[in-house]
Amino acid sequence: MEMNGSFAVEYDIEKVWSIVADANKFAKCLPNVVSTEVNGDNFQLQFKADAKKYTSKFLGASYLSNLNIKFSAELKEKQENKHILIQGEGSTIGLKFSLSLYIDLTAQDSSTKIDWKAEIDLGRMAKLFGEAVVNQAVTDVVNQTIENLKDMLK
Repeated sequence: MEMNGSFAVEYDIEKVWSIVADANKFAKCLPNVVSTEVNGDNFQLQFKADAKKYTSKFLGASYLSNLNIKFSAELKEKQENKHILIQGEGSTIGLKFSLSLYIDLTAQDSSTKIDWKAEIDLGRMAKLFGEAVVNQAVTDVVNQTIENLKDMLK
């Protein structure tokens, strides 16, 4: 699964870079994080996600309403004020997934344009829940992450 997009924020590129290139700060942009462990450019996160609105459609899947998700990642390809790759792997309910998030920054007068692309391999998760359900869940997380990033920049 691949997603991409772009948006601009009314902050200089250095301020935006200071968040996306810092694992501690970037982790705060992610929704539902309950614990964070950072060691340099490596980080481990634990999420607790309420999946009720996604799993309620499946008979017998109500036990999946609260998911514990573990995710380990690394900040790579750092090109100051320009580009970063956040790459990692995670698991939940015995299913594994991987994520590569590419972020590119471009200065525009007093604002910064943020172009992003996410490559997500959901493995068996897409088969278990169906692609449409998983796509909606991932889209919700991506949108919330972008909103949280914008809020952090205020």
